[in-house]
Amino acid sequence: DDHEAIETNIDVRTNTPLASVFKNDFWGNPLHDPESHKSYRPLTILTFRWNYWIHGLSPYGYHIVNIILHAIVCVIFLFVLIQVGLDDDTAFITALLFGCHPIHTEAVANIVGRAEILSSLFYL
Repeated sequence: DDHEAIETNIDVRTNTPLASVFKNDFWGNPLHDPESHKSYRPLTILTFRWNYWIHGLSPYGYHIVNIILHAIVCVIFLFVLIQVGLDDDTAFITALLFGCHPIHTEAVANIVGRAEILSSLFYL
């Protein structure tokens, strides 16, 4: 999926008009195209575009951003746990388990998993 979402997606390229991000699906196909999956995630594509502007097609930068975003989600989750009444130690251990749980591997390790990380970020 990373190949289609980054390397072949013209919306990620900085020489493509910015407006196309809002007219195309996650994979760079026009939303009105019958081949489109209709998966509309412009914020995720904008973050990919930012990554492309800084790192080009080098996967290193994309993975670092996913790790940073996941860490931010874990810290926000910690604060949410404290707000709902957990003591600091229990909240910290819970947030640590949340951050290290294997279920998050795909979202953090795969570049396209950024959509899930961003949805968690905005949900919290």
